Amino acid sequence: MKISTPKKLTSFSKLNAFMKFGGFMELPENRERTLRDSLADCQASFRSEHDIAIEYEFRHCDLTVIYVNNGYYGSHIDFSRLKQISSKERIVKSCAINFWSHFQGYAEELGLIIVTFTQTKNSIRIILNNGVRLAFRYSKTHDDFLINEITSRYSNRRKMSFIYGKPCILDMESMGFTVIQYLKHGGFFNVPGNQECRFEDLLMNCTTKESHSSITGTILGFHFKAWLLEVFYDEELQFIGENIKFLGDSHCKNKDETKQETDIHVWEGFKDFTQRNGIQIVEICRSRDVMIVFLDTGSNVHFNYSEEYGDYVISVMEGDGVRFRDSYRKIYKD
Repeated sequence: MKISTPKKLTSFSKLNAFMKFGGFMELPENRERTLRDSLADCQASFRSEHDIAIEYEFRHCDLTVIYVNNGYYGSHIDFSRLKQISSKERIVKSCAINFWSHFQGYAEELGLIIVTFTQTKNSIRIILNNGVRLAFRYSKTHDDFLINEITSRYSNRRKMSFIYGKPCILDMESMGFTVIQYLKHGGFFNVPGNQECRFEDLLMNCTTKESHSSITGTILGFHFKAWLLEVFYDEELQFIGENIKFLGDSHCKNKDETKQETDIHVWEGFKDFTQRNGIQIVEICRSRDVMIVFLDTGSNVHFNYSEEYGDYVISVMEGDGVRFRDSYRKIYKD
């Protein structure tokens, strides 16, 4: 996936309406929005077993919309990027809600009433009559309490932490393939039954989506216990590639558990695996720390040397890898 310079982000034009109606999906124009609509136009999404966090990226804030069991749960706005702006005047001009010293006048204009107020040395927390909660944090740079977050309900932050901390783990066979099939058929979309998989279908099943300002295009991710399937699309949502990353070391507690999850994670085991399954290794590109194996099926398998294992450990599998081989030959020479 190509890395680009950040896109020009727009301001969050719905902030006043968010405050008035008590959340993002509470806005009248959003009440008919479906989960599919939100996944389609968001910049990022993260899925746990039952919950989904959908993120929208704006110039000075990030909006997160939370779903539980595919139903809307709450919305949260993070303003932490504002503290990077040193000019107090610039913040006031660029964001409708900015400093505590200005907020009471803002609330009165919208007919909002502060029903709960809590202040410490470093923060101010308030609850409005419509249930919206705001947190201001003291900024030494600006000598004022700067808006930090707005949330539609108390438990949103806890829900978000749970979603990010415990991502959904899929069963690879539920996606219609196995590692053997992936390598034998030269990629996910070449496995029988997967040839007609469309972006719209995969979008509803992915565990992560990335389409934010630091990348060009969209990445759909599918987390399995030991693997991550990534599918890449350009800005027009045309398919441009896919690969599988090995996650065994991050999801498994130790080397023994890693070996139980997959017997092909190290080079010695992978050679036995190819022989058992009738796959031939046709070429190897190697350096001191990296090894790339070309298979007769068109797939490439990348390994990195691990001091812990005393062997090369698998890192990435490319199903349709032939087009990359000349570049690898130029970089790595056996």
